[in-house]
Amino acid sequence: MIRLCLKQFGNESKLAVLALTDPSKSLKCTSTFNSITRKYAIKLKEETPIGTEKIYYGTLTPQIKAIKIFSLCTSIAGIAIQPMLIREASSIGSTSLLVAICSVVGFFTFVTPILLHFITKKYVTEIYYNAETSTYKAITINFFATKRIHEFKVEDVFVPDVPGMFTTMHANGKPLFIEARFFNNPLHYAKIMGYDKPMDFKLGETQESKNQK
Repeated sequence: MIRLCLKQFGNESKLAVLALTDPSKSLKCTSTFNSITRKYAIKLKEETPIGTEKIYYGTLTPQIKAIKIFSLCTSIAGIAIQPMLIREASSIGSTSLLVAICSVVGFFTFVTPILLHFITKKYVTEIYYNAETSTYKAITINFFATKRIHEFKVEDVFVPDVPGMFTTMHANGKPLFIEARFFNNPLHYAKIMGYDKPMDFKLGETQESKNQK
């Protein structure tokens, strides 16, 4: 008896012809195929992106990731060669040269990654929107160049009257930096920033309210 087992993974299909004399072996083949299919389906489910709809992508994301990874690599290299540099500088016997070398190596080893993280930690690389729960998930890059997720709703957003440095809004107290032109739908930007709410044109307290006080 000839049984055909069709194995399909993604867009590729493989056809294997198996010569089976025992019908029970065909059941084993079907069971194995179903097991592989279930494992493959679970893997695809785990690799689905965060949220249901990607509404924002910062164009500086690749550059920020690259420069942070490069900075971390140079810091690791600086820490590795620092004992060798100190030993070579101390053999010369010049204290001023030793201090200068340690200052330069220490600056590029420790100060540069911290400074880069301070500048880029507020930059939002991606935003996902879940229509079922009306929640947003903003992604930033942490010190070790990995993703950090900030989940918030519209009511959790506070837009300061005078934005700070590299700050557009505060989501649950976390300062974030976003740009309107990078949204796929400008309505999401207006909703997050509160531009869809009625504007308050009250310029100050009236004389009547002051007398009541």
